[in-house]
Amino acid sequence: MGKEKTTVIFDTNSYRQIVLNKNHKEITELLNSIKTAEKENNIEPISALTVNLELSSNLVEGKNGINYENCLNGLTFLTNHCFDKEKKMIRIASMPFFKISSMMFGALPIDFEKQDKKFSKVFEKFKSFDKKPNMSKDFYEFVKTILTKHEQGFANTILGLIEAAKYGMEQIHPKVDNKTRKRKLIQYFESDSYAHNLSIKSLRLVAEELEIQLDDQELQNRAYFLREKLPISSAFFQWIFCEIIRKNIDMNSKKSRKKRWNWLWDYQISFLVSQDTKEQKTILVTSDGDMIKILKENGLENNVLQVDQYLEFLKINGSC
Repeated sequence: MGKEKTTVIFDTNSYRQIVLNKNHKEITELLNSIKTAEKENNIEPISALTVNLELSSNLVEGKNGINYENCLNGLTFLTNHCFDKEKKMIRIASMPFFKISSMMFGALPIDFEKQDKKFSKVFEKFKSFDKKPNMSKDFYEFVKTILTKHEQGFANTILGLIEAAKYGMEQIHPKVDNKTRKRKLIQYFESDSYAHNLSIKSLRLVAEELEIQLDDQELQNRAYFLREKLPISSAFFQWIFCEIIRKNIDMNSKKSRKKRWNWLWDYQISFLVSQDTKEQKTILVTSDGDMIKILKENGLENNVLQVDQYLEFLKINGSC
């Protein structure tokens, strides 16, 4: 990684892992060591908003909850890890919509900075290891409800697109057997043309929100550019489609609700890692096997580390 300007983003489980089975003194010492080493290596930690939300949603059960202490310590670690002393606020990465808006159109909603400051003020309440945050149970329940709503919408969207593709495939190939139709369906979702169409759809959604009109040729050109700069923006969705089809996954099963609905947040985090310019590099710290596999398959193997690997790079002794 060298001394080039680098951004580092931890996923939810990495923040949980780094504080696991440690008391507040041990966590604080490790945090200080990491921040010192990051400064020496020109690394700037940034929080993914989805990680803040996931950690705080797990606090809804209160201090008697099985994951309460671990998630609270993880959220406090995150808040301090990503706090910018000069700006006096938590560094919070842009969501996919804002990333596309800024990169492809050079524009952001008027209230963008106000929103970041608002989120920062909320999560700054978790900054102290010694004092419990003054947050009501209603707040945690609200966050959990919002996350579940978005996850359900994500699952429904994925299933709707798969069902539409299946119907289309049946119309085109009415006489082929199910095994052949399944193979053709996977080929369809894996195709370069489908990836391109996903990029076009993303651009259209952002352009409509910004009230910007693009002709067809300009839309095509920008879609190619978007895929070049943010390859995971389409590759992750393609992988999800094919994974569901190959394994005949029921996205409404108990296992899927617990694990696979979280693909939405994995997607949003991986989206932040995709942009790898000469000016700044982004590293994702995660132990998620699917995430690591997808990044490596898209030539981003140098953009992902597990917690122990990151500490080793920083020359910090100990393991998590």
